[in-house]
Amino acid sequence: MKGDGKYWFGRKRFGIGYGPRTWQGWLATLIYALSMWTLPRVITPAGDHVIRMVLIAVLTVVFLAVFFWKLDTSGPA
Repeated sequence: MKGDGKYWFGRKRFGIGYGPRTWQGWLATLIYALSMWTLPRVITPAGDHVIRMVLIAVLTVVFLAVFFWKLDTSGPA
């Protein structure tokens, strides 16, 4: 399945866990990381903490849904 673009994430070559395998996987990870980094700057401490927590939860669920949808669990890289 390597290089066919079907899976964006797969097992790491070294170590334990899973990671991005294609540019789409890296892009999804970057978008999620940048969203988590900018969220506290957009919703300041004086803002509503409930909205911040809901947005964090929604972004995390969406990223995990994409991650598991595009995950290759067939074997090592």
